[in-house]
Amino acid sequence: MSIFKKIITFRPSFTVRILTGLISMLILLSVCTFIGLADQTRLNVRAAEFDARSIEAGAKVYFEQCARCHGVKGEGVEGLGPALASEQFVGRIELVRDGMQLQTVKVVKPSTRMEQIGWTGTLQDYILGVTASGIPVKTSNVWDVNHPTFSERFGGPLRDDQIRNVTNFIVNYGLNPLPDDQALLPPAPGEGMAPRPTPVPLTPQQEAGREVYLAKGCTACHAIRGVGAQGAIGPNLTRIGAVSEERIASDSYKTNLKDQPPATTGAEYIRQSILHPNAYVVAQCPQGPCPAGVMPQNYEQQLTPEELDNLVDYLNSLK
Repeated sequence: MSIFKKIITFRPSFTVRILTGLISMLILLSVCTFIGLADQTRLNVRAAEFDARSIEAGAKVYFEQCARCHGVKGEGVEGLGPALASEQFVGRIELVRDGMQLQTVKVVKPSTRMEQIGWTGTLQDYILGVTASGIPVKTSNVWDVNHPTFSERFGGPLRDDQIRNVTNFIVNYGLNPLPDDQALLPPAPGEGMAPRPTPVPLTPQQEAGREVYLAKGCTACHAIRGVGAQGAIGPNLTRIGAVSEERIASDSYKTNLKDQPPATTGAEYIRQSILHPNAYVVAQCPQGPCPAGVMPQNYEQQLTPEELDNLVDYLNSLK
């Protein structure tokens, strides 16, 4: 019992007590610092994961709202909207993480488009502003329509968080931007106001084919620049007369054509696509992969031979 009594009644000197307190405080501070650093690292990892989820959610908004005018790959659509994935627009970025997993965006090459139009803010701010409030004044004859407003605050369909998400998705194109020669670039300021070339007049048969295109509901799924509604479910037909020639020469067409003899001319391909739409399904449409089985397969019964000939003649003239 005497040993326990000595332990209980032990009174260290003032110096020992000071040293013990200091050592204990240092140990406590070290533990707190370690825990704090570990928590900050975890927070940084969570922040990067949150950014990734935002980009993923933005992809859904983009394909639902933006792809029909700017292309499923951000490559742009003639007459509707410029490329958003081009190096000219998004520049080039890298994601950098430090020792505590803090992720930052490093601008390797800034957007030359922002410099071209005199924008002094960030690319992100520009995309946020244009997406939310649109571009109310038409500044170029290259595009058929003005950019609409998308924010609910201005009568559009998107919440603020959806606009932030789609902005993050577009900025993320900068990790692997499209080369400018593979994208539809906008004209430089002041260069897009030239009058459009006078179109070649349609023949009476082609004019009749245009009326068939409008009357038979083709605009619900397809788009032709300046003609009726602008559908986005099926391929854009603005240049189908030229595209059809390229398509029949492609390996994809030769490999994937089913149950029909291969077309040898653009007009034959267009006729085949109308009467046998599932024989060959184009890979990409404005809002993603082209769906099979959507286009009606009874146009041979819906159209008279004359209507079909006129429609093919009209579409084949679009070059």
